[in-house]
Amino acid sequence: MKIIIFTICSAATLTMISAAFASNLENNANNNGIHNINSNSNSLTTITSNSSGYHRGKVLLNAAELSQPHILKIETSATQLSGKIIVNETEVQNLSSNQTEIDLSPYLTVGEHKVEISANYAPANSSMKVEFNAPNSSITNETSGRSVLNYLLEITVQ
Repeated sequence: MKIIIFTICSAATLTMISAAFASNLENNANNNGIHNINSNSNSLTTITSNSSGYHRGKVLLNAAELSQPHILKIETSATQLSGKIIVNETEVQNLSSNQTEIDLSPYLTVGEHKVEISANYAPANSSMKVEFNAPNSSITNETSGRSVLNYLLEITVQ
C-alpha cells in the first residue's frame, strides 16, 4: 500500500513539475520574441533577445526594392564606444561615435545575409539603439545596462 501511495505522489509531483517547466518555457519564448507581420507587404520581422545581452532580428525583404535605401542606424548615449558592423563576414563600418548610419542596399542581393553588430560602450548604464529601416519593414532594438552589444540581423531577400 505504501508503494502505491508513493508511486501516485511521485507521478503527481512529476506532472506538476513538468507543467510548471513547460509554462516557464512558453512564457520565456513569448517574452523574448516579438513577431510583426506587415499586412501591406511581404515583410516579416522577428526580434529576439536573451539575458546574456545577445540580440537577434530577422527580416524578409523584396528584391524589387533593393534600389531604395535600407538604412541601419546605431545610436548611443555612451561617451565611449568601440565596435564594428560586419555584413556577410566582411567588416563594413567601425563604430566610434554616438550615431552611425549605413545604407545596406549595396551589400544585399537575392538570398540570405547576416549583419553583425558588436560593440563595447561606457558607461555601462548607457543606452544603445539599433534601428533598421527599409521599404515596408523596420526593426528597432534598444538595450542598456550591459556595456556590451551583440546583435545579429538576418536578412532574407526574395
